[in-house]
Amino acid sequence: MNTPNTTPKAPKVTFTDANANSFSDKLLRWEMLQTKLAEKLDAMPYVKPLYDELTQLIADAKSHEFDLKSAKANARQAVADRKAMLKKGDGIRSRLASALAFEHGPTSALLAEFGVRARKAGGRRKTGPPAFPGLTSQLQSGTAPVQAGTHPAAPAAVPAADGEKAGKALA
Repeated sequence: MNTPNTTPKAPKVTFTDANANSFSDKLLRWEMLQTKLAEKLDAMPYVKPLYDELTQLIADAKSHEFDLKSAKANARQAVADRKAMLKKGDGIRSRLASALAFEHGPTSALLAEFGVRARKAGGRRKTGPPAFPGLTSQLQSGTAPVQAGTHPAAPAAVPAADGEKAGKALA
């Protein structure tokens, strides 16, 4: 059984639709009126002044729309140029601040003269004294005792025998 498509169709919107109130829609309606009225000007000479005014208004509106689009494009370009300048300026400032910090030192108070914030002096604070004060000096000299079981002893070097390589002697 064939059933007709029962989905409602959306009403066709034309440029003469009263709900179409954008600038371009209104301009299309004015142009349609101008076109249809041009054919009947001979029969209705009393609308000639209004017709001429509408024609001039349409030309001015198109020119204004073009100028507006051009101004928007220029504004977008100006914003993009501004962002590029800010990025480039921040990069140059950062490089100059690094050069000044290199010249005067990163903690120097002279950096404030250039508008550069000096780094705080000092590093990380130590949490306290080492648990075994004598152990640190022994570790540095290499004479620290090794506790049994913490690290396996390294295997002793095997001397090469009769011209053999040491690696083959282990095998």
